[in-house]
Amino acid sequence: MYWSRGLLKQNAKQVLRESYWRVFLAWLLITLGVGAASSVLSYIIVFVPTIILSFVAATSPEAYIAGVIILYILMLVFILVFNALVTQPVNIGGIRYTMENRAGYPPLDTVLSPFRDKVQYLNVVKVMFFYTLEIMAFSFLFIIPGVVRGYQLRYVPYLMAENPYMSYKRAKELSKALTDGEKMEIFVLDLSFIGWYLLGYLTCSLGIYFLIPYLQATMAELYSAARAKAFAMGISGEEELSGFTVYPRR
Repeated sequence: MYWSRGLLKQNAKQVLRESYWRVFLAWLLITLGVGAASSVLSYIIVFVPTIILSFVAATSPEAYIAGVIILYILMLVFILVFNALVTQPVNIGGIRYTMENRAGYPPLDTVLSPFRDKVQYLNVVKVMFFYTLEIMAFSFLFIIPGVVRGYQLRYVPYLMAENPYMSYKRAKELSKALTDGEKMEIFVLDLSFIGWYLLGYLTCSLGIYFLIPYLQATMAELYSAARAKAFAMGISGEEELSGFTVYPRR
């Protein structure tokens, strides 16, 4: 194995000594921006139909039940579409920013990098849609298959952040190879943040915002180790994974 929990966290802390507040600002804007847009659109989609249904309920209970079912389906569709078109591309931009922050000072607008090119954006949307759909499908079988699948595909967002033109088939193939024999260790790495999460929730969830830079920096170190493994094993190379820009330190 090319990493240990202690080493990943040590490296993440080293990176954040000089850049914590930059990473904090980037992920704060991502979290609040996506959350605000989702909330406003959800309110519009739910509020107006709910008012209409309140009038229908008094005259036709059957129509009211049918309306509630349709509204539920619309909300599910909205969540999937918004996740594919907005949430996932912005998260991938955040991952790219965090990865490039390891070696330099990337501009803040890096978080919007998936939106700069139409072909790149559409491919990111397609890949991440299939990624989300596959994990959901396995989760519907039982919780455990969904969790296992999630860990198998753990690096798909990172691969898309580095090479947004990569196909879903190739990203899935690489992620499965790189997580082979390491899924349990990655799971334990995730568990090691539980204490921080609990502390964050005790502060009315405000502390979570301060945890995100540390969490994201650690996961960036994890992907960096996986990338080194891919090169060492010969399953990928710089012709496929050389998409991160190196910005000079100021």
